[in-house]
Amino acid sequence: MGRPPQDAILTRERLAGLPRRRLHGGRNVLKATVEVVEVGGRPVAVKDFSARSWPVRCLLGPWQLDREARAYRLLEGVRGAPRFLGRVDRQAIAVEYVPGSDLAAVRPGDLPESFFDRLDLLLDSLHAAGVAHGDLHRRDVLLGPGGEPYLVDFSTSIAVGPDPDPLLGFLFRQMCGADRRSAAKLRRRLLPGSRREVPPPPGLYRIGRRLRRFVDLVRAISRRR
Repeated sequence: MGRPPQDAILTRERLAGLPRRRLHGGRNVLKATVEVVEVGGRPVAVKDFSARSWPVRCLLGPWQLDREARAYRLLEGVRGAPRFLGRVDRQAIAVEYVPGSDLAAVRPGDLPESFFDRLDLLLDSLHAAGVAHGDLHRRDVLLGPGGEPYLVDFSTSIAVGPDPDPLLGFLFRQMCGADRRSAAKLRRRLLPGSRREVPPPPGLYRIGRRLRRFVDLVRAISRRR
Protein backbone atom coordinates (compact mmCIF):
# COMPACT_ATOMS: atom_id res chain seq x y z
CA MET A 1 0.00 0.00 0.00
CA GLY A 2 3.03 2.29 0.08
CA ARG A 3 4.06 4.84 2.67
CA PRO A 4 1.33 6.32 4.91
CA PRO A 5 0.10 9.83 4.09
CA GLN A 6 1.93 12.64 5.89
CA ASP A 7 -1.24 13.78 7.67
CA ALA A 8 -2.11 10.30 8.99
CA ILE A 9 -2.61 9.96 12.75
CA LEU A 10 -2.49 6.18 12.45
CA THR A 11 -1.25 3.67 9.94
CA ARG A 12 -2.87 0.44 8.79
CA GLU A 13 -0.42 -1.51 10.94
CA ARG A 14 -1.25 0.51 14.05
CA LEU A 15 -4.96 0.33 13.31
CA ALA A 16 -4.81 -3.48 13.30
CA GLY A 17 -3.67 -3.50 16.93
CA LEU A 18 -6.18 -1.04 18.37
CA PRO A 19 -9.41 -1.91 20.18
CA ARG A 20 -12.46 -0.98 18.14
CA ARG A 21 -16.19 -1.26 17.83
CA ARG A 22 -18.18 -1.22 14.63
CA LEU A 23 -20.72 1.55 14.09
CA HIS A 24 -22.07 0.00 10.89
CA GLY A 25 -20.92 -2.28 8.11
CA GLY A 26 -22.10 -0.10 5.26
CA ARG A 27 -25.62 0.04 3.89
CA ASN A 28 -24.60 -1.92 0.77
CA VAL A 29 -21.52 -3.45 -0.88
CA LEU A 30 -20.48 -0.08 -2.30
CA LYS A 31 -20.29 1.56 1.13
CA ALA A 32 -17.43 1.63 3.60
CA THR A 33 -17.44 0.12 7.06
CA VAL A 34 -17.21 2.63 9.92
CA GLU A 35 -15.53 1.76 13.20
CA VAL A 36 -14.61 3.68 16.34
CA VAL A 37 -11.05 3.15 17.60
CA GLU A 38 -9.18 4.60 20.57
CA VAL A 39 -6.19 6.69 19.45
CA GLY A 40 -4.19 8.40 22.15
CA GLY A 41 -7.07 8.13 24.60
CA ARG A 42 -9.70 9.64 22.30
CA PRO A 43 -12.30 7.94 20.12
CA VAL A 44 -11.75 8.30 16.36
CA ALA A 45 -14.11 7.24 13.57
CA VAL A 46 -12.40 5.30 10.77
CA LYS A 47 -14.16 4.94 7.44
CA ASP A 48 -12.63 1.97 5.64
CA PHE A 49 -13.11 0.34 2.21
CA SER A 50 -10.36 -2.28 2.62
CA ALA A 51 -12.81 -5.19 3.12
CA ARG A 52 -14.75 -4.47 -0.08
CA SER A 53 -14.33 -6.08 -3.50
CA TRP A 54 -11.42 -5.02 -5.72
CA PRO A 55 -13.29 -2.44 -7.87
CA VAL A 56 -14.69 -0.72 -4.76
CA ARG A 57 -11.54 -1.07 -2.68
CA CYS A 58 -9.16 0.19 -5.35
CA LEU A 59 -11.25 2.52 -7.54
CA LEU A 60 -14.59 3.74 -6.20
CA GLY A 61 -13.61 3.87 -2.53
CA PRO A 62 -10.43 5.96 -2.90
CA TRP A 63 -12.24 8.32 -5.28
CA GLN A 64 -15.01 8.87 -2.72
CA LEU A 65 -12.48 9.34 0.09
CA ASP A 66 -10.61 11.95 -1.97
CA ARG A 67 -13.84 13.95 -2.27
CA GLU A 68 -14.63 13.49 1.40
CA ALA A 69 -11.15 14.54 2.54
CA ARG A 70 -11.31 17.71 0.43
CA ALA A 71 -14.71 18.57 1.90
CA TYR A 72 -13.54 18.06 5.49
CA ARG A 73 -10.44 20.20 4.90
CA LEU A 74 -12.57 23.07 3.58
CA LEU A 75 -14.87 22.69 6.61
CA GLU A 76 -12.07 22.99 9.16
CA GLY A 77 -13.41 25.12 12.00
CA VAL A 78 -17.07 24.82 11.00
CA ARG A 79 -19.03 23.78 14.05
CA GLY A 80 -21.20 20.81 13.19
CA ALA A 81 -18.72 19.17 10.81
CA PRO A 82 -16.42 16.51 12.33
CA ARG A 83 -12.75 17.43 12.24
CA PHE A 84 -10.68 15.64 9.61
CA LEU A 85 -7.81 13.71 11.22
CA GLY A 86 -6.07 12.35 8.14
CA ARG A 87 -5.78 9.48 5.68
CA VAL A 88 -4.87 6.06 7.02
CA ASP A 89 -4.08 4.95 3.46
CA ARG A 90 -5.87 4.99 0.10
CA GLN A 91 -8.71 2.87 1.53
CA ALA A 92 -9.43 4.67 4.81
CA ILE A 93 -9.75 8.05 6.50
CA ALA A 94 -9.97 9.07 10.16
CA VAL A 95 -12.29 11.80 11.44
CA GLU A 96 -13.40 13.09 14.80
CA TYR A 97 -15.94 10.78 16.41
CA VAL A 98 -19.18 12.56 17.29
CA PRO A 99 -21.25 10.71 19.90
CA GLY A 100 -24.97 10.74 19.27
CA SER A 101 -27.71 9.16 17.21
CA ASP A 102 -28.72 9.89 13.65
CA LEU A 103 -32.17 11.18 12.79
CA ALA A 104 -33.28 7.74 11.61
CA ALA A 105 -33.64 6.91 15.31
CA VAL A 106 -35.70 10.02 16.08
CA ARG A 107 -39.49 9.94 16.19
CA PRO A 108 -41.69 12.81 14.97
CA GLY A 109 -42.05 15.35 17.75
CA ASP A 110 -38.85 14.36 19.60
CA LEU A 111 -36.86 17.40 18.45
CA PRO A 112 -37.63 21.09 18.98
CA GLU A 113 -37.94 23.49 16.06
CA SER A 114 -34.70 25.17 17.17
CA PHE A 115 -32.79 22.02 16.13
CA PHE A 116 -33.93 22.43 12.54
CA ASP A 117 -33.18 26.16 12.65
CA ARG A 118 -29.61 25.30 13.69
CA LEU A 119 -29.43 22.69 10.92
CA ASP A 120 -30.32 25.40 8.41
CA LEU A 121 -27.56 27.62 9.84
CA LEU A 122 -25.11 24.72 9.61
CA LEU A 123 -25.93 24.29 5.93
CA ASP A 124 -25.37 28.01 5.43
CA SER A 125 -21.89 27.60 6.95
CA LEU A 126 -21.17 24.58 4.72
CA HIS A 127 -22.19 26.41 1.59
CA ALA A 128 -20.22 29.51 2.57
CA ALA A 129 -17.13 27.30 2.85
CA GLY A 130 -17.70 26.01 -0.69
CA VAL A 131 -19.09 22.58 0.24
CA ALA A 132 -22.48 21.09 -0.64
CA HIS A 133 -23.42 17.75 0.89
CA GLY A 134 -25.52 16.65 -2.06
CA ASP A 135 -27.24 13.60 -0.54
CA LEU A 136 -28.59 14.73 2.81
CA HIS A 137 -30.88 12.25 4.53
CA ARG A 138 -31.69 11.14 8.06
CA ARG A 139 -28.62 8.96 8.54
CA ASP A 140 -26.30 11.84 7.62
CA VAL A 141 -27.63 14.18 10.34
CA LEU A 142 -26.57 13.44 13.91
CA LEU A 143 -28.10 14.65 17.14
CA GLY A 144 -24.76 15.44 18.72
CA PRO A 145 -23.57 16.66 22.12
CA GLY A 146 -25.77 19.37 23.60
CA GLY A 147 -28.51 18.57 21.08
CA GLU A 148 -26.52 20.22 18.27
CA PRO A 149 -26.80 19.00 14.66
CA TYR A 150 -23.75 17.45 13.02
CA LEU A 151 -23.35 16.34 9.41
CA VAL A 152 -21.41 13.25 8.34
CA ASP A 153 -20.66 11.23 5.19
CA PHE A 154 -19.43 13.71 2.60
CA SER A 155 -18.63 11.02 0.01
CA THR A 156 -21.16 12.45 -2.46
CA SER A 157 -20.34 16.07 -1.70
CA ILE A 158 -19.04 18.68 -4.07
CA ALA A 159 -16.27 20.83 -2.59
CA VAL A 160 -15.48 23.77 -4.84
CA GLY A 161 -13.75 26.19 -2.49
CA PRO A 162 -14.05 29.98 -2.70
CA ASP A 163 -13.61 30.55 -6.46
CA PRO A 164 -15.04 27.73 -8.63
CA ASP A 165 -15.16 27.83 -12.42
CA PRO A 166 -18.60 28.59 -13.94
CA LEU A 167 -19.58 24.96 -14.60
CA LEU A 168 -18.64 23.75 -11.12
CA GLY A 169 -20.27 26.84 -9.65
CA PHE A 170 -23.53 26.01 -11.39
CA LEU A 171 -23.43 22.39 -10.17
CA PHE A 172 -22.56 23.59 -6.67
CA ARG A 173 -25.57 25.89 -6.54
CA GLN A 174 -27.83 23.06 -7.70
CA MET A 175 -26.54 20.82 -4.90
CA CYS A 176 -26.91 23.60 -2.34
CA GLY A 177 -30.55 23.83 -3.36
CA ALA A 178 -30.88 20.08 -2.92
CA ASP A 179 -29.40 20.37 0.60
CA ARG A 180 -31.92 23.03 1.60
CA ARG A 181 -34.78 20.99 0.15
CA SER A 182 -33.64 17.88 2.07
CA ALA A 183 -33.41 19.85 5.32
CA ALA A 184 -36.92 21.24 4.79
CA LYS A 185 -38.27 17.73 4.17
CA LEU A 186 -36.65 16.50 7.40
CA ARG A 187 -38.27 19.38 9.25
CA ARG A 188 -41.70 18.57 7.85
CA ARG A 189 -41.30 14.85 8.60
CA LEU A 190 -39.99 15.16 12.16
CA LEU A 191 -41.67 18.35 13.34
CA PRO A 192 -45.45 17.83 13.35
CA GLY A 193 -47.35 20.99 12.56
CA SER A 194 -44.45 22.68 10.78
CA ARG A 195 -45.63 25.13 8.14
CA ARG A 196 -42.21 25.56 6.54
CA GLU A 197 -42.57 25.09 2.79
CA VAL A 198 -40.41 22.54 1.02
CA PRO A 199 -38.60 24.21 -1.91
CA PRO A 200 -39.06 22.66 -5.35
CA PRO A 201 -36.24 20.39 -6.54
CA PRO A 202 -33.39 22.14 -8.39
CA GLY A 203 -33.52 22.13 -12.17
CA LEU A 204 -30.92 19.40 -12.69
CA TYR A 205 -32.74 17.15 -10.24
CA ARG A 206 -36.02 17.65 -12.10
CA ILE A 207 -34.30 16.74 -15.39
CA GLY A 208 -32.79 13.65 -13.77
CA ARG A 209 -36.20 12.60 -12.46
CA ARG A 210 -37.75 12.94 -15.90
CA LEU A 211 -34.95 10.93 -17.49
CA ARG A 212 -35.44 8.21 -14.89
CA ARG A 213 -39.17 8.08 -15.64
CA PHE A 214 -38.42 7.88 -19.36
CA VAL A 215 -35.97 4.99 -18.82
CA ASP A 216 -38.52 3.19 -16.62
CA LEU A 217 -41.16 3.65 -19.32
CA VAL A 218 -38.85 2.25 -22.03
CA ARG A 219 -38.05 -0.76 -19.84
CA ALA A 220 -41.75 -1.38 -19.17
CA ILE A 221 -42.56 -1.27 -22.91
CA SER A 222 -39.65 -3.59 -23.66
CA ARG A 223 -40.89 -6.17 -21.18
CA ARG A 224 -44.32 -6.25 -22.82
CA ARG A 225 -42.90 -7.17 -26.21
